[in-house]
Amino acid sequence: EVQSKSQASLQRMSDLSGDDTKTGNKLLGLKQDDYDVLVMAASAIGLSILYNLLQESMFTSDAKKYTALITMMTSLVYAVLALGEFYHEIHANHKAKEAHGGVDESSSPPTVLGSMKGTAFDYARLGTLTAAGMYFTNWSLQYLNYTLRVLFKASKIIPTVMIAVFLYKKSFTTREYVNILVLVASIVLFSYGDAAGKGKTGNATFDVFGIVLITVGVIADALTSNFEGEHLFKVRKASHSEVMMAASLFGSMYMLAIMVASGKFWDSYTYTMENPDLAVKVVVSCSAGYFSITFILKIIKKVGAVTAEIVKSVRRVVSIVLSFLIYSKPFLSWHLIGSVFFLLFIYQTFLAKVAKTKAKEAARRAKAAIDLENLGTKKNTPGH
Repeated sequence: EVQSKSQASLQRMSDLSGDDTKTGNKLLGLKQDDYDVLVMAASAIGLSILYNLLQESMFTSDAKKYTALITMMTSLVYAVLALGEFYHEIHANHKAKEAHGGVDESSSPPTVLGSMKGTAFDYARLGTLTAAGMYFTNWSLQYLNYTLRVLFKASKIIPTVMIAVFLYKKSFTTREYVNILVLVASIVLFSYGDAAGKGKTGNATFDVFGIVLITVGVIADALTSNFEGEHLFKVRKASHSEVMMAASLFGSMYMLAIMVASGKFWDSYTYTMENPDLAVKVVVSCSAGYFSITFILKIIKKVGAVTAEIVKSVRRVVSIVLSFLIYSKPFLSWHLIGSVFFLLFIYQTFLAKVAKTKAKEAARRAKAAIDLENLGTKKNTPGH
């Protein structure tokens, strides 16, 4: 009787699974899991494109003069969105523990402050780095094309690797170092193309000072990534939403302090009142950027980093192409050669992800085989 009930239960599960699969097949001939990933990938790419187009529209207008204002508004939007995600996260975890008897039902629900793993000092430091990265990057767009910003953001890997090697004693392969040189070549070629095309259209801008500013921003971003990964995620065990919420909140306060100290607070306030579309663009673009990252994280969780890397690469390439098409910037031979190098960098990055994934899977299988062998040895040992 127990066996027949078990078989009936398995049959019902199989039927449900079949129904799910059919749902996907009706649309694109895909299994439900594949269809889900496709929807998440399309959402991540679409939202990322929306983010980049709205950001570029801001930084090709008078708004680009108000660097601290845009950075403060951006940080506030990220803080609010991350707060909502973190609140949902801690309450979902609390309910799950209650369902499994891990928490007394009479206990009070968790609070945001009480559930945080990082300290105020952690986030004061992190907020400084995140605000600096965003501020200097935004400031650089007074002197550079937005397309170059997309490339420089990809170059965060360069200082990140240097910091990992010198501070955390990590090692990288020769192939990874060569790939970094390919990216550097791409950025140099694009920069030269922008310099050669300067003034040919209204949107064609270039100044070496902008390179200095965005380099500082990229270094700050790299320090942010290392501090998050090595301290907050590994040591504190903080969640992504908690880190984003707290760091963004501190960052917005720093930007407000800068505006007040520099005497630009009232000027920024007046500009915001006279140009309400700025606030709309910031809220919509930052929301799109935030949820694009959320979809990327979901893809990583569902199918792994390789697929996520493909999605990130596609959104970068599409954003660059649309930037040239929509904002009428000269596309010179230097840009073409730089694009080839950038595509090569993306391809090599993808191959590296595939190799790492295969190595991890091989190590996992080897460990499982050793554990199984040890278990067999124990069973054959007298007294077990």
